[in-house]
Amino acid sequence: MMLHSKRNMQQCGKLTLLTFLVMFGCINAVPFYENNFETVDTDFVPLENQHFQARTQAPPTKEKPFDIDVISGEINENHSPNVFGQQSFPFFGPDFFNSFGGFGFGPQQEPWWKGPNVCTDKEETVKDTEADKENSKPSQEELVPGISESIDIKPIIGQFHFSLHSCVDKPNKYVCSRSFNQNGKMKTVVITRQCCHGYGRPRDAGYSTPCDKIDIKNVADTAANMGAKEFIDIAKANGLADQLLTNRKNITIFMPIDSAFTNYNEDQQNENNLVEKSGEVLKKLYLRHIVDGEYDMDNVANEQILKTQMEGQTIRINMYQLPLSLGPVHYTANCIPIEKHDKLSEQGLVHTISGVMKPVTANVMDIIRSRADLSIMRTVLEKTKISEILESDKPVTIFVPTDDAFDKLEPHLRRTLKEGKKCAANILKNHILDLTFCSAASIAGAKTSAFNLLGEPLRFNKSKSAQEKSEVADLVNESYITINNAAKIIEPDVMGTNGVLHIVDTILSTESALPLSTLMQTKNVTLFKRLVEAAELDNKIDDMDNITLFAPTDKALQGTKWVEMLTETPEKLRNNPELVDFINYHIVHPMTKTCDLTEQLMPTAAGSSIRINLYSTHALFTNVMNRATVNCARVVHFDDESCGSVLHQVDKPLTPPNMNLLEYLEKNPRYSKFLELVRSSNLTSLLTNKEETYTLFLPNNDVFEEVEDWEKTLIKDKSQLESLVKTHIVNDAVCCAGIMPTNWPFVRSIEALNGAHLRITRERRPKVENAGITKCDAVAVNGIVHEINDIIVPARRSQRPQQNVFQQNIGSDFGDLFF
Repeated sequence: MMLHSKRNMQQCGKLTLLTFLVMFGCINAVPFYENNFETVDTDFVPLENQHFQARTQAPPTKEKPFDIDVISGEINENHSPNVFGQQSFPFFGPDFFNSFGGFGFGPQQEPWWKGPNVCTDKEETVKDTEADKENSKPSQEELVPGISESIDIKPIIGQFHFSLHSCVDKPNKYVCSRSFNQNGKMKTVVITRQCCHGYGRPRDAGYSTPCDKIDIKNVADTAANMGAKEFIDIAKANGLADQLLTNRKNITIFMPIDSAFTNYNEDQQNENNLVEKSGEVLKKLYLRHIVDGEYDMDNVANEQILKTQMEGQTIRINMYQLPLSLGPVHYTANCIPIEKHDKLSEQGLVHTISGVMKPVTANVMDIIRSRADLSIMRTVLEKTKISEILESDKPVTIFVPTDDAFDKLEPHLRRTLKEGKKCAANILKNHILDLTFCSAASIAGAKTSAFNLLGEPLRFNKSKSAQEKSEVADLVNESYITINNAAKIIEPDVMGTNGVLHIVDTILSTESALPLSTLMQTKNVTLFKRLVEAAELDNKIDDMDNITLFAPTDKALQGTKWVEMLTETPEKLRNNPELVDFINYHIVHPMTKTCDLTEQLMPTAAGSSIRINLYSTHALFTNVMNRATVNCARVVHFDDESCGSVLHQVDKPLTPPNMNLLEYLEKNPRYSKFLELVRSSNLTSLLTNKEETYTLFLPNNDVFEEVEDWEKTLIKDKSQLESLVKTHIVNDAVCCAGIMPTNWPFVRSIEALNGAHLRITRERRPKVENAGITKCDAVAVNGIVHEINDIIVPARRSQRPQQNVFQQNIGSDFGDLFF
């Protein structure tokens, strides 16, 4: 099972005008578990303010849902979460057919909140507003928590006041909020109707089910019925019951269940610390479990802080949505699961919890500072200033590795972390959530995930210790939680005033925090990594920041001289200047992901530049560039981030060009005949021009040998000769990786220097008009060379073509070559 973070849109409405239906809702992000939790993975983004992007925490105020006049909607931000996908539309519920007044169907039913035993509370607030337009509109704060919009209506003549209101219906409470702007003042009226004290309604009560009298017992009997008898008995035995419990009214008590209280006492005895039976110590224990006022779980917000009767001690409430098969919402108090809740006694509300709440006096960072086994983590947090996050008032969760966990790291990463450099901040953020994540959020047999400060998911799996064949663990029903199948939580739920920390036995690695050398190994770029190590450049590259590495795949390097030397004479690679230049030619500044690549020359660490080109593989959307090349080497795997750098893999090793196009012709005897045509047409300066980028489609000498007397035929007419040469030159960078298979009507073409449009496609091999490309992508300083097996002749157009003088002159001998 997997836990999803979803936005639970709760909507309820009551229609009084059939012609006007508008729905408003606020979004409540809740954890979500699929029913089939054994096979489905889900993501967890908790309740309000628990997205990995920081949001301002809404105060735990009364719900003030927002709507327009005649429409009311259940948009309570602080409402307890429901399973995503099961939206509540009460206007299609029990009261739907009674919401149309005289148009109702069946007998008219009175809503419960208009019935007997309902108490009403009214609250009014008035705020002054500025007269200008911007401030005359209701603000988000002035309306209702969770509403991100307001309405501004200006009549053409005169003035009227727009009234906004909404209502929320709960089992024992009905809250209506009305806000309006009048004469520069914003007035909000909140009316709460709820079952009077001693009365209530079942959770599944119908629309008209009235508030009935509840059988209320004293707190001692209530505790006994809920399995928390020992909590009361010890208070009585020590003379604290009357003072703290039985003589009090309007309180909320979080009572540890009997087994939890017994275990707590035994733990105290095992530590040679007498059970807290008397005096101020025991009194403080009870006081930190008691809150003034009645707080039922339906009306408590996630991350809400309750002040206890013990000065300086608070209780943090969190809630987690469970799968339907496992029950309703799971609540925690200071990360201790709430077993049963909302039981009314004569003294107040009683909730039972599965543990005893310990004093919480320090924030999360101060707890780390106080522990000797977390000293390395403390040092790294302070060096990177991440400690400031753990000292703020915003909720936070951190998974803290022990000092022993750092010994498991490879040396470079351990050194980087301890020094607080480069990747250290990313590694730390991988351990931090901007929410309170209690171990109770992870369910045995389920996979839960939550997003950390990097925006990456941490995946939790809670398993029974019996799976480790531990009989003792099985007897006490202990369980453990693993994170990303790597780290194990060895001490969960250490509460701080601003969140919780969990002690883990392994550092959680993340690709975005790995050094490049480690990332290459992870991505199977093993041969290039070995060359980097052989050249003793691994530490240097790992220490680089803001770089892009275009690493050849292992397949691309097979058969190169570097791999042969790596196998046969590796000692010759150490500090080899040629190898150093080869490696540096694959490194560019700055860090550039594929979405930021543009067609350009990028300077490398070797000093020379590489050429970036972009192409589209879409037949229809040719302006959508989704393929990139580097010196015509295709980028085949991309955007693997390390700390401040990015790794792209290419299908060829990159070699800096050292010749221009003319020099390339002169250095290769295979192309001497085409070179003669270039010289005869006085186009040599074109091929030496470094200000432009050309692609040369180059017939080899064998093509010309097929034509009798080709020299006389081709050189005879100078103008036609120049056009012939320019037909083979394109003023653009056309790599073979950019030539895609095309069919009519999605035909692609490139424009030659003579203005001819040449169709390019790919069959068995890339083709340019009638010529197939037999050798691809020889990179020159000012362009690219492809060897072709024919002389290019542009295709005839559908309209009647003009007489081709060149074709007449060369005679029938070239007919087969052209067509």
